Amino acid sequence: MDRSYKELLKLRRFPHTWCPGCGIGAVLKNVAMAIKELDWNYKNTVAVSGIGCSGRMSGYMNLDAVHTPHGRPLTAAETIKTVRPDLNVIVLSGDGDLGSIGGNHLLHTSRRNPNITVFCNDNEIYGLTGGQAGPTTPKGTKTLTSPRGEPYSPLRLGRILTQQPPYFYARTSVYHLNHFKTCIREALLWKGFSFVDIISDCIELNGRRLGFKTAYQMFKWFDQRFHIVEGERDHLQEDELGIAKALVEEVPKPAEKIEVKPEIPIESLKPFTLEELQQFDGSGGKPIYIAYKGKVYDLSGSLLFQGEKKMRCHIAGKDLTKDIDIAPHGEDLVFKFPLVGKIEG
Repeated sequence: MDRSYKELLKLRRFPHTWCPGCGIGAVLKNVAMAIKELDWNYKNTVAVSGIGCSGRMSGYMNLDAVHTPHGRPLTAAETIKTVRPDLNVIVLSGDGDLGSIGGNHLLHTSRRNPNITVFCNDNEIYGLTGGQAGPTTPKGTKTLTSPRGEPYSPLRLGRILTQQPPYFYARTSVYHLNHFKTCIREALLWKGFSFVDIISDCIELNGRRLGFKTAYQMFKWFDQRFHIVEGERDHLQEDELGIAKALVEEVPKPAEKIEVKPEIPIESLKPFTLEELQQFDGSGGKPIYIAYKGKVYDLSGSLLFQGEKKMRCHIAGKDLTKDIDIAPHGEDLVFKFPLVGKIEG
Protein backbone atom coordinates (compact mmCIF):
# COMPACT_ATOMS: atom_id res chain seq x y z
CA MET A 1 0.00 0.00 0.00
CA ASP A 2 1.25 3.46 -0.92
CA ARG A 3 1.66 5.34 2.34
CA SER A 4 3.11 8.50 0.84
CA TYR A 5 -0.12 10.32 1.77
CA LYS A 6 1.31 10.53 5.29
CA GLU A 7 3.51 13.36 4.05
CA LEU A 8 0.33 15.46 4.16
CA LEU A 9 -0.33 14.65 7.83
CA LYS A 10 1.33 16.16 10.89
CA LEU A 11 2.19 12.83 12.46
CA ARG A 12 3.96 14.57 15.35
CA ARG A 13 0.50 15.56 16.61
CA PHE A 14 -0.73 12.00 16.66
CA PRO A 15 -2.42 10.18 18.26
CA HIS A 16 -5.41 12.34 17.43
CA THR A 17 -8.10 13.34 19.90
CA TRP A 18 -11.06 11.59 18.24
CA CYS A 19 -12.85 8.72 19.96
CA PRO A 20 -12.08 5.13 18.90
CA GLY A 21 -14.32 4.18 15.98
CA CYS A 22 -15.06 7.78 14.97
CA GLY A 23 -15.52 8.26 11.24
CA ILE A 24 -13.56 11.53 11.10
CA GLY A 25 -10.26 9.67 10.88
CA ALA A 26 -11.46 7.91 7.73
CA VAL A 27 -12.40 11.28 6.20
CA LEU A 28 -8.98 12.76 7.00
CA LYS A 29 -7.07 9.76 5.65
CA ASN A 30 -8.97 9.40 2.40
CA VAL A 31 -8.92 13.12 1.65
CA ALA A 32 -5.15 13.09 2.19
CA MET A 33 -4.78 10.09 -0.12
CA ALA A 34 -6.80 11.77 -2.89
CA ILE A 35 -4.89 15.02 -2.58
CA LYS A 36 -1.59 13.16 -2.77
CA GLU A 37 -2.67 11.39 -5.96
CA LEU A 38 -3.40 14.79 -7.54
CA ASP A 39 0.02 16.09 -6.44
CA TRP A 40 -1.51 18.71 -4.19
CA ASN A 41 0.74 19.69 -1.30
CA TYR A 42 1.69 22.41 1.17
CA LYS A 43 2.91 24.61 -1.69
CA ASN A 44 -0.39 24.80 -3.56
CA THR A 45 -3.18 23.76 -1.16
CA VAL A 46 -4.93 25.33 1.83
CA ALA A 47 -7.25 23.57 4.29
CA VAL A 48 -9.95 25.50 6.14
CA SER A 49 -12.14 24.24 8.97
CA GLY A 50 -14.69 25.44 11.49
CA ILE A 51 -15.62 24.45 15.03
CA GLY A 52 -16.41 20.93 16.28
CA CYS A 53 -14.73 17.56 16.24
CA SER A 54 -14.53 17.70 12.43
CA GLY A 55 -12.94 21.14 12.56
CA ARG A 56 -9.77 19.66 14.00
CA MET A 57 -8.93 17.95 10.72
CA SER A 58 -7.17 20.96 9.23
CA GLY A 59 -4.82 21.06 12.21
CA TYR A 60 -3.65 17.53 11.47
CA MET A 61 -2.88 18.25 7.82
CA ASN A 62 0.60 19.31 6.75
CA LEU A 63 -0.80 22.25 4.80
CA ASP A 64 -1.36 25.94 5.38
CA ALA A 65 -4.53 25.83 7.44
CA VAL A 66 -7.11 28.21 8.87
CA HIS A 67 -9.22 27.26 11.89
CA THR A 68 -12.15 29.68 11.75
CA PRO A 69 -14.87 30.70 14.21
CA HIS A 70 -18.05 28.62 14.31
CA GLY A 71 -19.83 28.50 10.93
CA ARG A 72 -17.28 30.64 9.07
CA PRO A 73 -15.04 28.21 7.13
CA LEU A 74 -16.78 28.91 3.82
CA THR A 75 -16.28 32.67 4.09
CA ALA A 76 -12.58 32.19 4.83
CA ALA A 77 -12.19 29.63 2.03
CA GLU A 78 -13.90 31.83 -0.54
CA THR A 79 -11.76 34.79 0.51
CA ILE A 80 -8.55 32.79 0.10
CA LYS A 81 -9.63 31.55 -3.33
CA THR A 82 -10.55 35.08 -4.41
CA VAL A 83 -7.21 36.56 -3.35
CA ARG A 84 -5.12 33.56 -4.44
CA PRO A 85 -6.95 31.82 -7.30
CA ASP A 86 -3.83 29.75 -7.97
CA LEU A 87 -4.29 27.82 -4.72
CA ASN A 88 -6.38 24.69 -4.20
CA VAL A 89 -8.78 25.34 -1.33
CA ILE A 90 -10.60 22.63 0.64
CA VAL A 91 -12.94 22.86 3.60
CA LEU A 92 -13.02 20.15 6.26
CA SER A 93 -15.90 20.53 8.68
CA GLY A 94 -19.10 18.99 10.02
CA ASP A 95 -22.84 19.16 9.53
CA GLY A 96 -23.35 21.23 12.67
CA ASP A 97 -20.80 23.84 11.65
CA LEU A 98 -21.81 24.03 7.98
CA GLY A 99 -25.55 23.48 8.23
CA SER A 100 -26.51 25.33 11.40
CA ILE A 101 -24.66 28.50 12.34
CA GLY A 102 -22.95 28.38 8.93
CA GLY A 103 -26.13 27.65 6.99
CA ASN A 104 -26.48 31.13 5.54
CA HIS A 105 -22.90 31.04 4.25
CA LEU A 106 -23.55 27.62 2.73
CA LEU A 107 -26.47 29.00 0.73
CA HIS A 108 -24.65 31.98 -0.68
CA THR A 109 -21.22 30.45 -1.15
CA SER A 110 -22.77 27.69 -3.24
CA ARG A 111 -24.72 30.32 -5.19
CA ARG A 112 -21.54 32.26 -6.01
CA ASN A 113 -19.88 29.01 -7.11
CA PRO A 114 -16.23 29.58 -6.09
CA ASN A 115 -13.80 26.82 -7.06
CA ILE A 116 -13.51 25.21 -3.62
CA THR A 117 -14.33 21.73 -2.32
CA VAL A 118 -16.18 21.06 0.94
CA PHE A 119 -15.97 17.77 2.83
CA CYS A 120 -18.76 17.57 5.39
CA ASN A 121 -18.44 14.92 8.08
CA ASP A 122 -22.16 14.37 8.58
CA ASN A 123 -22.60 12.40 11.81
CA GLU A 124 -26.09 13.82 12.45
CA ILE A 125 -25.23 15.05 15.96
CA TYR A 126 -23.34 17.71 17.91
CA GLY A 127 -20.58 15.41 19.11
CA LEU A 128 -18.03 17.79 20.62
CA THR A 129 -20.47 19.44 23.03
CA GLY A 130 -22.14 16.31 24.38
CA GLY A 131 -24.57 14.89 21.83
CA GLN A 132 -27.26 17.51 21.24
CA ALA A 133 -29.59 17.34 18.25
CA GLY A 134 -28.11 19.07 15.21
CA PRO A 135 -29.50 20.37 11.92
CA THR A 136 -29.26 16.97 10.19
CA THR A 137 -30.43 14.81 13.11
CA PRO A 138 -33.19 12.49 11.81
CA LYS A 139 -36.66 13.09 13.18
CA GLY A 140 -37.40 10.89 16.17
CA THR A 141 -33.75 10.46 17.24
CA LYS A 142 -33.21 10.54 21.01
CA THR A 143 -30.42 12.92 21.93
CA LEU A 144 -29.27 14.96 24.90
CA THR A 145 -31.65 17.77 23.93
CA SER A 146 -34.42 15.56 22.57
CA PRO A 147 -34.81 12.72 25.10
CA ARG A 148 -38.27 11.92 23.72
CA GLY A 149 -37.08 12.03 20.13
CA GLU A 150 -36.13 14.91 17.84
CA PRO A 151 -39.47 16.59 16.93
CA TYR A 152 -38.30 18.39 13.78
CA SER A 153 -37.47 17.19 10.30
CA PRO A 154 -33.76 17.36 9.43
CA LEU A 155 -32.14 19.84 7.09
CA ARG A 156 -31.82 18.12 3.69
CA LEU A 157 -28.46 19.33 2.45
CA GLY A 158 -28.85 17.46 -0.84
CA ARG A 159 -32.11 19.21 -1.65
CA ILE A 160 -30.74 22.64 -0.83
CA LEU A 161 -27.52 22.31 -2.81
CA THR A 162 -29.10 20.90 -5.97
CA GLN A 163 -31.78 23.50 -6.57
CA GLN A 164 -29.85 25.96 -8.69
CA PRO A 165 -27.20 25.04 -11.29
CA PRO A 166 -24.28 24.90 -11.39
CA TYR A 167 -23.80 22.41 -8.58
CA PHE A 168 -21.86 19.33 -7.53
CA TYR A 169 -23.29 17.40 -4.60
CA ALA A 170 -22.15 13.93 -3.59
CA ARG A 171 -23.52 11.80 -0.78
CA THR A 172 -21.43 8.89 0.44
CA SER A 173 -20.51 7.19 3.73
CA VAL A 174 -17.41 6.13 5.62
CA TYR A 175 -18.54 2.51 5.23
CA HIS A 176 -18.84 2.48 1.42
CA LEU A 177 -15.09 2.94 0.97
CA ASN A 178 -14.66 2.66 -2.81
CA HIS A 179 -17.62 4.94 -3.42
CA PHE A 180 -16.26 7.29 -0.77
CA LYS A 181 -12.92 7.58 -2.59
CA THR A 182 -14.60 8.17 -5.95
CA CYS A 183 -16.71 11.02 -4.57
CA ILE A 184 -13.67 12.70 -3.03
CA ARG A 185 -11.69 12.60 -6.24
CA GLU A 186 -14.58 13.73 -8.45
CA ALA A 187 -15.27 16.65 -6.13
CA LEU A 188 -11.63 17.79 -6.13
CA LEU A 189 -11.57 17.75 -9.94
CA TRP A 190 -14.84 19.68 -10.31
CA LYS A 191 -14.37 23.26 -11.52
CA GLY A 192 -16.58 25.23 -9.18
CA PHE A 193 -18.19 24.73 -5.79
CA SER A 194 -18.35 21.04 -4.85
CA PHE A 195 -19.80 19.52 -1.69
CA VAL A 196 -19.32 15.97 -0.40
CA ASP A 197 -21.85 14.96 2.25
CA ILE A 198 -20.15 12.10 4.11
CA ILE A 199 -22.49 10.08 6.33
CA SER A 200 -20.32 9.30 9.32
CA ASP A 201 -20.62 7.83 12.80
CA CYS A 202 -20.30 9.22 16.30
CA ILE A 203 -20.46 6.00 18.28
CA GLU A 204 -19.89 7.52 21.71
CA LEU A 205 -22.41 10.37 21.71
CA ASN A 206 -24.95 9.19 19.17
CA GLY A 207 -24.55 5.52 18.33
CA ARG A 208 -24.76 4.18 21.89
CA ARG A 209 -27.95 6.16 22.52
CA LEU A 210 -29.35 4.56 19.36
CA GLY A 211 -28.53 1.11 20.73
CA PHE A 212 -25.31 0.30 18.87
CA LYS A 213 -22.47 -1.22 20.87
CA THR A 214 -19.73 -0.75 18.28
CA ALA A 215 -18.89 1.52 15.36
CA TYR A 216 -19.04 -1.51 13.08
CA GLN A 217 -22.71 -1.97 13.95
CA MET A 218 -23.34 1.63 12.94
CA PHE A 219 -21.50 1.02 9.66
CA LYS A 220 -23.78 -1.91 8.89
CA TRP A 221 -26.73 0.32 9.69
CA PHE A 222 -25.49 2.76 7.03
CA ASP A 223 -25.43 -0.14 4.60
CA GLN A 224 -29.08 -0.87 5.43
CA ARG A 225 -30.18 2.78 5.21
CA PHE A 226 -28.51 3.65 1.92
CA HIS A 227 -27.79 2.16 -1.48
CA ILE A 228 -25.42 3.32 -4.20
CA VAL A 229 -26.81 4.60 -7.48
CA GLU A 230 -24.57 4.52 -10.52
CA GLY A 231 -24.00 7.32 -13.03
CA GLU A 232 -24.62 11.02 -12.74
CA ARG A 233 -27.97 12.29 -11.51
CA ASP A 234 -29.71 15.62 -11.28
CA HIS A 235 -30.84 14.87 -7.73
CA LEU A 236 -30.52 12.12 -5.14
CA GLN A 237 -33.25 10.52 -3.08
CA GLU A 238 -32.69 10.53 0.67
CA ASP A 239 -31.72 6.83 0.72
CA GLU A 240 -29.31 7.11 -2.22
CA LEU A 241 -25.54 7.47 -2.27
CA GLY A 242 -24.24 8.99 -5.46
CA ILE A 243 -23.24 12.13 -7.32
CA ALA A 244 -25.64 14.82 -8.48
CA LYS A 245 -24.34 17.59 -10.68
CA ALA A 246 -25.46 20.12 -13.24
CA LEU A 247 -23.76 22.74 -15.36
CA VAL A 248 -24.78 26.36 -15.77
CA GLU A 249 -28.24 26.94 -17.14
CA GLU A 250 -28.31 29.22 -20.15
CA VAL A 251 -30.36 32.29 -19.42
CA PRO A 252 -32.84 32.77 -22.28
CA LYS A 253 -32.41 35.99 -24.18
CA PRO A 254 -35.44 38.29 -24.20
CA ALA A 255 -37.41 38.07 -27.40
CA GLU A 256 -37.15 41.02 -29.68
CA LYS A 257 -40.23 43.17 -29.74
CA ILE A 258 -41.80 43.19 -33.16
CA GLU A 259 -44.41 45.81 -33.82
CA VAL A 260 -47.53 44.39 -35.39
CA LYS A 261 -48.15 46.36 -38.54
CA PRO A 262 -51.72 47.60 -38.89
CA GLU A 263 -53.63 46.34 -41.89
CA ILE A 264 -55.15 49.79 -42.44
CA PRO A 265 -52.81 52.13 -44.37
CA ILE A 266 -51.68 54.99 -42.18
CA GLU A 267 -52.76 57.51 -44.82
CA SER A 268 -56.39 56.42 -44.61
CA LEU A 269 -56.63 56.64 -40.81
CA LYS A 270 -58.83 59.28 -39.27
CA PRO A 271 -56.80 62.24 -38.02
CA PHE A 272 -57.13 63.39 -34.40
CA THR A 273 -55.75 66.39 -32.58
CA LEU A 274 -54.73 65.91 -28.95
CA GLU A 275 -57.68 68.07 -27.95
CA GLU A 276 -60.07 65.81 -29.88
CA LEU A 277 -58.46 62.74 -28.37
CA GLN A 278 -59.32 63.92 -24.87
CA GLN A 279 -63.03 63.59 -25.65
CA PHE A 280 -62.75 59.80 -25.93
CA ASP A 281 -62.45 59.10 -22.22
CA GLY A 282 -65.14 56.42 -21.91
CA SER A 283 -67.69 58.71 -20.29
CA GLY A 284 -71.26 58.73 -21.53
CA GLY A 285 -70.76 55.56 -23.56
CA LYS A 286 -67.84 57.00 -25.54
CA PRO A 287 -65.00 54.66 -26.55
CA ILE A 288 -61.63 54.77 -24.82
CA TYR A 289 -58.85 56.01 -27.08
CA ILE A 290 -55.14 56.46 -26.36
CA ALA A 291 -52.30 57.66 -28.57
CA TYR A 292 -48.94 55.93 -28.95
CA LYS A 293 -46.17 57.02 -31.32
CA GLY A 294 -48.53 59.08 -33.45
CA LYS A 295 -51.28 56.43 -33.73
CA VAL A 296 -54.60 56.14 -31.94
CA TYR A 297 -55.81 52.84 -30.47
CA ASP A 298 -59.23 51.85 -29.14
CA LEU A 299 -58.74 50.26 -25.71
CA SER A 300 -62.44 49.97 -24.89
CA GLY A 301 -62.18 46.16 -24.85
CA SER A 302 -59.38 46.09 -22.29
CA LEU A 303 -60.18 44.29 -19.03
CA LEU A 304 -58.70 47.25 -17.19
CA PHE A 305 -61.78 49.25 -18.06
CA GLN A 306 -64.47 46.71 -17.22
CA GLY A 307 -66.53 46.33 -14.05
CA GLU A 308 -66.39 48.53 -10.97
CA LYS A 309 -62.61 49.01 -10.88
CA LYS A 310 -62.39 51.19 -13.96
CA MET A 311 -59.02 52.83 -14.60
CA ARG A 312 -59.98 54.96 -17.59
CA CYS A 313 -59.44 58.17 -15.62
CA HIS A 314 -55.69 57.55 -15.60
CA ILE A 315 -54.95 57.01 -19.26
CA ALA A 316 -58.06 57.50 -21.43
CA GLY A 317 -57.88 60.27 -23.99
CA LYS A 318 -54.12 60.82 -23.56
CA ASP A 319 -50.91 60.43 -25.52
CA LEU A 320 -49.07 57.64 -23.63
CA THR A 321 -45.92 57.40 -25.76
CA LYS A 322 -43.54 58.40 -22.95
CA ASP A 323 -45.38 56.38 -20.31
CA ILE A 324 -45.44 53.15 -22.31
CA ASP A 325 -41.78 53.39 -23.31
CA ILE A 326 -40.71 53.26 -19.64
CA ALA A 327 -43.45 50.89 -18.44
CA PRO A 328 -42.52 47.29 -17.50
CA HIS A 329 -45.25 45.83 -19.72
CA GLY A 330 -44.26 47.69 -22.86
CA GLU A 331 -45.91 48.40 -26.15
CA ASP A 332 -47.07 44.85 -26.88
CA LEU A 333 -50.19 45.47 -24.79
CA VAL A 334 -51.22 48.37 -27.03
CA PHE A 335 -50.84 46.44 -30.29
CA LYS A 336 -53.51 43.98 -29.22
CA PHE A 337 -56.21 46.63 -29.70
CA PRO A 338 -57.76 48.13 -32.86
CA LEU A 339 -55.94 50.94 -34.64
CA VAL A 340 -58.49 53.70 -35.33
CA GLY A 341 -56.62 56.85 -36.16
CA LYS A 342 -53.53 58.98 -36.18
CA ILE A 343 -52.39 62.13 -34.40
CA GLU A 344 -51.90 65.18 -36.53
CA GLY A 345 -50.10 68.35 -35.72
